[in-house]
Amino acid sequence: MRTKVPRINRFSQIIRFLRVSRLLLWTIWVIYRERRRVMRARERGNYEVQPNIEVLIKVLVAFRATAIKLGVLMIKLGQFLSSRADLLPERALDVLSSLQDEVPPAPFTHVVSLIETELGKPVDQVFSLLERKCTAAASLGQVHKAILASTGEEVAVKVQRPNIDQLVRMDLSTLKFVIWVINRFVDTSEFIDLMGVYREFKRTVYEEIDYVTEAANARRFREMFKDDPTIYIPRVYDDYTSRRLLVLEWINGIKINDYAALEAAGISRLEVAKRTVRAYFHQFFEEGFFHADPHPGNIFIQKGSGSTGPIIAFVDFGMVGALSKNMKKALKDLFLSFVMRDSRALVDALARLGFIGEGANMTAIERGMALMMEQYYGMTLGEARELEIPEVSRDIEGLLYGQPFQIPAQFAFTGRAISTLIGVSTGLSPDFNFVEVATPYARKFLGLDAEGAGQTIQEILNQLMDTGRLLLTLPRSLERAITKLETGQIEVKLTDSPRNGRSRRRGRRGGRDRGNESNASGMGSFSWVMVFLAEMAGGIILTVEHQSIPGWFCLGLAGITALGLLARR
Repeated sequence: MRTKVPRINRFSQIIRFLRVSRLLLWTIWVIYRERRRVMRARERGNYEVQPNIEVLIKVLVAFRATAIKLGVLMIKLGQFLSSRADLLPERALDVLSSLQDEVPPAPFTHVVSLIETELGKPVDQVFSLLERKCTAAASLGQVHKAILASTGEEVAVKVQRPNIDQLVRMDLSTLKFVIWVINRFVDTSEFIDLMGVYREFKRTVYEEIDYVTEAANARRFREMFKDDPTIYIPRVYDDYTSRRLLVLEWINGIKINDYAALEAAGISRLEVAKRTVRAYFHQFFEEGFFHADPHPGNIFIQKGSGSTGPIIAFVDFGMVGALSKNMKKALKDLFLSFVMRDSRALVDALARLGFIGEGANMTAIERGMALMMEQYYGMTLGEARELEIPEVSRDIEGLLYGQPFQIPAQFAFTGRAISTLIGVSTGLSPDFNFVEVATPYARKFLGLDAEGAGQTIQEILNQLMDTGRLLLTLPRSLERAITKLETGQIEVKLTDSPRNGRSRRRGRRGGRDRGNESNASGMGSFSWVMVFLAEMAGGIILTVEHQSIPGWFCLGLAGITALGLLARR
């Protein structure tokens, strides 16, 4: 019963290749050029330089218009870029954020042909009713409502669009070719990891067009929320599911952004916002696996019974994000570093998470992080509640764009999911407090509740012990360095004039003649004085910088060193 789908002819492939290549070359080059200019200026300490927003908006408006015409992968690429605050400033991101995944539906004949090809039987033997009009049409697939012939159950039938595999391969090959061309002429790795962007985008697209993977995601979410009566995940019909066909339980409900319908049904908008956000924080902090596309078309509200209140039903599980055990550990280290105001440890955690590429200026990043911590550290929960989330987002995006950061795919999804969630919850209820709902989950994740307090204290102590071991080796390291300096094993070269060079050589020869005698006495006093001064300076600096525990540790070592000096005399 297999029906052969007409392939895209060679001439059409060439025309599409030229259009996509031109669009991508222009877009990627402008994004790279503007970020390079800003980052180089900030490396020189010039923080006044800003990207040319007008030029970026012009190229992205053109990208958006062409993406809508070409469809498929170009729309997905625009949506992918709209979550990359490391590649584009906020106003430029806004241009792409409105790029909707809505395209004209494929012909109904294609839908019937695909179903019969995948299931190997006539469509009327599978469904007693299959609506001709689709309920949702996206760039990669579309959904039709149907009734199963065997049971009479209402289901959602999701089918791939025509030639989707061929179009995805063509556009991905074009994207890879454009990146290769750009990298042949300029080294972009310092400012944008273009091949990294390509790999992340390719992975997410292939996961989204594989409906077997989406079915597995739906089953996992259903298992995650099986004991929560406020969250509902549709059932998967495995007998009717393949790589190009997915059949799920039909969900009746009100779209989460249909405020008039929610009020007419007597559903509390504030309660809907709270339950939706709680469901996401459960996914982020406890499960490490989350629905990455929470736009209003993917969340439906059912009234529920009087005791349970509104029920939040999720659909469309093609885009998901996951946090591994190691990533969650690094995230915890990241938060603890912020608590301890340790910008170096914080940057190290970011590097382990993949936010900082090779060859990045770690000093500049540490400086930027220190400034960010100075602004937000010590803020009470009451003050945090008063924060304007968009303002904080702008600060973070400014730091990401102006420093050599890159956002790993799973965190790009996290950022996109959170920003979409903030928009949805704020629209539902302007009085909704995002921070207040997040706090209990964040405390549990960090081990700041009763159950995890011991583990958190142990981790902080481990960090302090690491600092202590480093400081304990400091006197011996300084002593070895000073010994090598005094015995001539370390040579300090001054190149201002030839005469200085001759003087150095004479001094070095003289030092060797009198080395044993002078070293025996000089080492005993000078090096230990230098050690004492270094410890004192380190303790004072750390104390001034509010690193009180390491600071007092250094001062204590200085006191021990002073006692040692007195004993030697």
